[in-house]
Amino acid sequence: MKKNVYIIAGLIIFSSVFALYEIYQAQKSIYVVSMTADEMAIGLKNGTIAGFISWEPYPAKAVAEGYGKYLANSKDLWENHPSCVLAVSDDLQDEDMITALTWAHIKGTRFINDPSNREKVLQYGMDFSGLDRTTVASAIDNTVYIEYPDMTQTKIGIEIISQAGVLKKTISSLGYSDVDDFLSSLYKDKYYKEVRQKLIENPDWAPPEVKGNLRFGYIEGNIHYLAMYIAQKEGYFQKVGLIPGKNIQFIGYRSGRAITDAFKHRELDAATLGSTVLLRYRINDNGRFIIINGVNTGGSSLIVRADSDIKSIDDLNGRRIATPGFGTCQDTIMRKVFKGFEMKPV
Repeated sequence: MKKNVYIIAGLIIFSSVFALYEIYQAQKSIYVVSMTADEMAIGLKNGTIAGFISWEPYPAKAVAEGYGKYLANSKDLWENHPSCVLAVSDDLQDEDMITALTWAHIKGTRFINDPSNREKVLQYGMDFSGLDRTTVASAIDNTVYIEYPDMTQTKIGIEIISQAGVLKKTISSLGYSDVDDFLSSLYKDKYYKEVRQKLIENPDWAPPEVKGNLRFGYIEGNIHYLAMYIAQKEGYFQKVGLIPGKNIQFIGYRSGRAITDAFKHRELDAATLGSTVLLRYRINDNGRFIIINGVNTGGSSLIVRADSDIKSIDDLNGRRIATPGFGTCQDTIMRKVFKGFEMKPV
């Protein structure tokens, strides 16, 4: 009889502890505010936000200037997560031009990933960003420069932004049978596969020079786009007949949304920008483009105040953090990392 009493008492205690744990879990929340990278720096300095998640080199800059510290990098939080890609407008029908563009970007990416080029890469990073060597080295080391995105992780990204209410329409309402059907209409790997195979057969291969003009957009100061900058400086664009300042114009923008607006108004032919911003543009606004190449994964970091006691994701419970905006790659990463938290927009 006494044994049964002990068992019942134990079950009651266990149930109570479990119930309290569930209540604690349900109470976890973060307040989320949209800010530009410059606003994030100001907010972290004056304490209006406890942290931010942004693309490099802004996190590295916060650490270098002493007001921020790394809590985590996205490559460690979500392996092969979707980030930036190279896209071209549907209006660009010249396949030789697309192949040439793919080749130049792949050459720039491989230049970065070749350890023997480390010093030149750092110098190019300093020239591109205007930051010092230590800051640039940290930003580059936090970024994984890739040639083609991981489609499995891209599908997870779509699921996250769909559940968050980023998408105004469903994929089926656009006439696609499923997510794979939708992605296959946007991600065209034939150019990448062709270039990769040609380079396997002959590392010195280059496509023939092209004719025509190209308007190329990118987000200013974003270290993710270093391969594009190196492709200019190392003469890869020139080798395929695209001469910067003549028949190829590089146009800087402040955000991915500004780039999709430029696509919408037919002001750009190609651009590097966040994949989730492009997916939102395609689904919500019937954006017309294809994705031909990868740019990076990783390279987005979660930064908190250097003098704070925050040491883990759970320590941000009840705090305010900033992202570049609803539906961005950083916003998507945040939602995966803070799964189980209630998101409270500010």
